[in-house]
Amino acid sequence: MGTFRIGFRLLAVLTLLGALTKVSLADPPPSAAKLLEYVPIQKGVEVTTPTAGEASTCTVELEKGKPLPGDKVPTAWVVKDAAGRVVRKFHDTAGNGGVNAIAYYKDGEEVYRELVVGGKINQFRWVGPAGSKWGVDVNGDGKIGSWTAISPEEVSQEVLAAILNKDQKRLEALLITKGELDALGLPAAEVQKIQAKLAAVPATFAKTSKDLAALKPTTQWIHLDLKAPQAIPADGIDSKNDVVRYRNAGILYQDGNGQGAKADWIQLGDLIQVGKAWRLIQSPAPGMTGPDAETVKGPGPNDTGVIHIPEGAENFVKKLNELDEKGPKPGQDGIIEFNLQRAGILEQIARLYTKAEDGPKRDVWIKQVADCYASAAQQGDAAALKRLSEWREVLGKNSPVLPYIAFREISADFAQKLAKVGRDVDKLTKLQEDWKAKLSKYVSDYPKTDDTPDAILQLGMVNEYFGSKSEGEAKQAYELLLKNFPKHALAARAQGCLDRLSMEGKQFNLTGPTLDGKTFDISSYQGKAVVVYYWASWIDPASDFSKIKSALAGVAGKAEFVGVNIDNKAADAIGYLKANPMEGVQLYLPGGNDSPFAVRHGIMSLPVMFLIGPDGKGVSRHVGATNIDDELRRLLKVPDKDSKDK
Repeated sequence: MGTFRIGFRLLAVLTLLGALTKVSLADPPPSAAKLLEYVPIQKGVEVTTPTAGEASTCTVELEKGKPLPGDKVPTAWVVKDAAGRVVRKFHDTAGNGGVNAIAYYKDGEEVYRELVVGGKINQFRWVGPAGSKWGVDVNGDGKIGSWTAISPEEVSQEVLAAILNKDQKRLEALLITKGELDALGLPAAEVQKIQAKLAAVPATFAKTSKDLAALKPTTQWIHLDLKAPQAIPADGIDSKNDVVRYRNAGILYQDGNGQGAKADWIQLGDLIQVGKAWRLIQSPAPGMTGPDAETVKGPGPNDTGVIHIPEGAENFVKKLNELDEKGPKPGQDGIIEFNLQRAGILEQIARLYTKAEDGPKRDVWIKQVADCYASAAQQGDAAALKRLSEWREVLGKNSPVLPYIAFREISADFAQKLAKVGRDVDKLTKLQEDWKAKLSKYVSDYPKTDDTPDAILQLGMVNEYFGSKSEGEAKQAYELLLKNFPKHALAARAQGCLDRLSMEGKQFNLTGPTLDGKTFDISSYQGKAVVVYYWASWIDPASDFSKIKSALAGVAGKAEFVGVNIDNKAADAIGYLKANPMEGVQLYLPGGNDSPFAVRHGIMSLPVMFLIGPDGKGVSRHVGATNIDDELRRLLKVPDKDSKDK
């Protein structure tokens, strides 16, 4: 008898589970052996299941939960093994008299749960050490037809399983749906591209399954290769919502064991976030040069950025993934040690390339080496900075990866020196001058590299540090970024910086959601002065709030306050305001320093305050908590307190 039929038979037989709140504790519970007939419907779930002989030593207990509204009490039958560890729980979580969840345990910890909806088991959750995915059986066949929640790593594991089993339906459950595309509100042209890829899935998946037909059922998922996720603001692509995606994800797998083991890649293409789930927009393909390979740029003009595993690197890759899985130990020393160890492994992989024609493949690994040494150097490790310098000299001037290393070297060098300057203004000014010179040289030497936009933005920022005397140079830097990299992600921030530097006398636009879920437009305050204050809880602006309150009280009825919060989490802002109330509107969008509000007005540091006139035009970007009282009174022609007393 199959597992699926057993489940429904038992649900019918164990009618007393449907009335747990009414069962007398004196009544005999179902036997442990009967309850242990339940096994996970989904394949591959590892749970603790005592043998038939061990079942006689297991116990079944009735567990009551906290009372719910309406005098309902959630209950559960709990099956424990001879050691007292839980192996199963049959829940009535709503107290309605019926099993609505079956929880499975491994080594005493819950790892998987099956949910009963409408009298059928049709939802499946992996929890705890087993993961975070949540699938739904759409048509009652016992297979997952859609995912309510699933991480990128779990998507890639499902993809590999679909390929190994030649199961197109399993793959289709991971694809973005038409309804989800409609909800994202992407531009029509982008939707058409995605729909074209989705339409090709049956043919491309069949080809992939054929190309990888030699893979054994024992093929192991090793690693999912992802770069940093990209957040695309809704206003940047004219969509209904922000879009978060990973570009060109790749699965590293291992076929076989020992000396004959083979490691290779499967290209997934882009992953797009929809709620708590990540979706595929195309079929997987063998290798790291999938359907979107033309969009992947590497360190050189002839390099696609494709990750290639050199012969003999399998053990190094394994060590690398083991290190990544453990992650760095807490604290600065832990981060340094982690990155130095990672760099050492990556260097050994890079050394396996001995042929000149393999240079582009080797460079991809060298870039990762540079990232590790740069991360360690940013934490203050002098040896890591030295290794960056040594790599730069070894590679020589003609290496396509040289600009990549050079930018990380000067950035790490600046970070280390900045940490040592302290509050010595003269030393800080001298350091900023040196930083400006190095950035200028980098932009001049490498006008078109992947890091050039960042260098230009940094150049604009350091010029702003020197105040009005270098403001013109700051504007030139931002204009250069917009001219040479108009489609780059930093272009919007550069435009925001330009708008901020020239806000006086111009209409100040500020619209968006508030912390309490409403919509705000600063034009609603036409006829009043407005103090716009950018802040975050971590700068502890309580003192500024107090001074601003006092200033607004002095011009009561003639001015308003608008806070723009830049915290990473709305909860941080809400919590801070509960402890430090500030009257007025509080705007918020997620993203922290990269939130649309911060980008739109080129906010580089906090706090920042703008004074807007009754006509809606910018008055000043140089106001602060110490002088806002005077500025408001001057703008609104309100006498100061001393004058009124006289």
